[in-house]
This record gives sequence, structure tokens and C-alpha cells, in this order.
Amino acid sequence: MTIMSMCGSERGDLELTDKENCGKNENGKSSYNCGQNLLNYVVEFCNNGTIHGIRYFGEYRTWIEKLWWGVSISLSLYFCVSLIIQTYIKWETSPVIVSFATKETAVWQIPFPAVTICPESKTRASVFNYTYYFRKKRNNEPLTEEEERRFGYLSFICDTKPNIEYKAPKFAGEEMLEFLDEAQPKFLENSFDCRFMGIEYNCSELFVPIFTDDGICYTFNIVDRTQLLHDIVIHYKNFHKTKVAHDWTLEDGYVSSAGIDAYPRRALRAGVPFSLEIKMSVDVDDLDYTCGKTSVKGFKVQISHPQRMPRVRHQHFVVPLEHLAKARIAPDMMTTSAEVKQYKPKKRNCHFPSERGLKYFKKYSKSNCALECFANFTMIRCGCVPYYAPREKGMPLCGGGSLRCLEEAQKYQLRGNLEKKFDALNNRKTHSDIPNCRCYPICTSMYYDIENTQTSWDWRTTYKYNDDERVNISDSK
Repeated sequence: MTIMSMCGSERGDLELTDKENCGKNENGKSSYNCGQNLLNYVVEFCNNGTIHGIRYFGEYRTWIEKLWWGVSISLSLYFCVSLIIQTYIKWETSPVIVSFATKETAVWQIPFPAVTICPESKTRASVFNYTYYFRKKRNNEPLTEEEERRFGYLSFICDTKPNIEYKAPKFAGEEMLEFLDEAQPKFLENSFDCRFMGIEYNCSELFVPIFTDDGICYTFNIVDRTQLLHDIVIHYKNFHKTKVAHDWTLEDGYVSSAGIDAYPRRALRAGVPFSLEIKMSVDVDDLDYTCGKTSVKGFKVQISHPQRMPRVRHQHFVVPLEHLAKARIAPDMMTTSAEVKQYKPKKRNCHFPSERGLKYFKKYSKSNCALECFANFTMIRCGCVPYYAPREKGMPLCGGGSLRCLEEAQKYQLRGNLEKKFDALNNRKTHSDIPNCRCYPICTSMYYDIENTQTSWDWRTTYKYNDDERVNISDSK
């Protein structure tokens, strides 16, 4: 029996022959080498392929035709590969796509923002006259040890002067917080007509005191300290003590069973009748123009989501005295699907609130992470932490003697972080000793865009004709 096989000829054609004579010449020797075999396979592929233009390489065509198709196919491959590479790079650098929601979110599904108010006046002159002691130090007049220590405490929330020498101790304890509490203006006593959703409240029912980087402030609708901070954190009295939020989280929002009176509070509708209102005043004797960066006295106001620790000096707007201010708030939410969790935080450039654990904060946010990072850095560099930062037992507060160290630490950390970013952009090895805290933004974020307007307010005439006994119509307020 004879087995027939298909063999390629030297011209590239196929012919039938028996298996024993396949690939042999008339003398019985092999007529093909590896190169010729490969050429035959290429010709066969070109002749039988379905890709347009390839078959012209296997046929007997002029070299101009083959050159034309070769250039055309090469350009096609080049552009295809280029587009594939660009798509891959875009996916590698930005794997998450941000799109607008097709369905609106009702106002009552979003918590009313946390409102933090800080008086520009930091002390009562009857307790400690900062201007008086500042002038004494400027004139090189001696102060007692107690006066130096108290002056150093207030220097953290007043504008520090480069030509003033701070002789206070470097470290402080609970007495620093007690003094700031004792010397603060009577905010709640000087505030009245507090309303929320059109209902009048005692201002102490809505606002609670809290330590911030701008001194003692008063905040509304913030998450309770037991839900925001771990149990190892030391607290001061009833500061930052509010209702416990059982029915809301930043990731999931309100639970379906949450009632109208759920905490954090929420506005049922948009508009002025469903807003937060407060009237504030200060004693003229407490106006201290030496303590502060500007001569404008009034109140600083910060708007944030309830799960964020206030950093008033970083972001706020000012309500001057004898002015009426209105703020229009537009919530800006960004939710992230669960599928995004499969990417690493560095690639998606964000953290989920429950994904990143912090030492002091139970709830993650970029601001909370940055505050904890700064506290850890000052503990290493200065041996203490700022009075407003979370701390655990055994960590001393920074006294007036550490004021310069804290300022230098803040500048050094900011500069070091920027140098790291520049080194990463230029693919250089960083030599900064600043710890990398990786404080990415939160994937599920909530911001409030603010548009505020102000106008002069003749409050004396208003309350004179209203005959309101709560307001003392005099020049003392």
C-alpha cells in the first residue's frame, strides 16, 4: 500500500507524492532545509489566509504591490498596538471611572452638615488679659512663672510673634485644657434664638464644646467621640459629647428603619425654613485685637460632614460682628461600587472608611488621617502633641516652650511630603525621613459646597422695637 502526502515544491505549489519521496530530489537527497520549509509555510499561510492584503505576499506580484501592502499592514499594526498601549496605561493610572448618578438623592437621605463655630475672641479679659501681658513681654518686663505658663498656653491659639521669647515649660498636662476652658468666652450664654427645622431650642441642646486647632469651638451635628475615636484616647470633661449615631454611616447612609429624628440630624426639605439659625454676640470687654491674625472680630464657621474632626484653620468662612450671614449649602456626594475594592488603594487613590484602620480614629477620613499623622510626628520630633490632637495616656501636651518646635515640625512635614511627591514624579529615590502616612481621600466622600452672603445688621434697632428681654441693648455686646 502506498501512502500519498502533500509536499511543497520549490515554486511554492503543492503536489502529491508518496510519503517516502516527500522532500527528496531526483538523487534521493533532501531538497529542503529549515529556511526553505519556513518560507513554504509562510507562502502557504499567505495564500490561504483570510486577512485582507496578506495573500498578496504569497502570490507572484510586483515588488511595488508588495511594498504597498507591507507599509499598509505595518501602519495598521502600529496604530493598533499604540491604541492598546494607551488604553493599558490609562487603565493602569486611572482604573476607576467617575460618572454622574442618573438618579437624584433626596435631601432627607443626606445628613445635615456638622457646623463648627469658633469665636475670634479667645479669652475673657477678666480671667487673662492677653494684650496686657503681651505688651509687658514686648517691653521686656518680667512675668511670673504662672503668667508665663498661661501666656504660652494662649499663644497656641493666638498669633505667635517672632520677636517674643516664650519661657513657658515645654510640656503641659490637664491644667492647660482647664485654663483654656476657664478663660474662653461664654459662647452659649451669649448665643440665643437657636433654631433648627423652624423649631427653637436652647443653644446648649444643639451645640457642644470641642477642642480644635483654633481653640475651643462649638459644633453641631457631629458624630459622638465614642464613635469617632478609640477607647485609648483621653477626653476632657463633656467635650465632643453628643448623641450616638445608630442609624447612619458614611458608606451606607441612613438605614431604612431610621426615623425622622435620627442622629445625625437631617433636613426634611431644602430651604430657609428647614435651616439652622443662631444669633451670636460677644462682650466688648472680651474683644482682644492682639490675639488673632486679623483685626476682624466675629466668628469662624466650618462646614463638614459629621464624621470628620473639625480643622477650622484649614477651611472656614468668617461672620463679622454686627453682620447677618446666610450660607447656601449644596451637598456633593461621591459613592463607590464594591467592585472597586479589588484594586489596591494606591491604584484607585482612595480608601474606604472601614478599610483603613487608624490608631486613634475609628472612622477614616483624609483629614483624620492627616491629624493623627501630625500628632505622631510631633511626638517623635518634639516629645509632645498639640492640645487639640487625639492622644493616649502618657503622652504629654505641648506647652508654650514647644511652640517653635511645633511650628517647625509642621513646616518640615509639609516640605518633606512635597519633596516625596516631586521625587515620585521624576522617578527619583526620596531621602526624606518624613513617615509616609498614605492619607488618601475616602472613596465614599461627602462635601458641602458653600455660597455665603453677608449684610450689615442693625440688631440694636431690631431688638429695641421687639422689646426682647434676652438682649441687653447697650454697648457691652
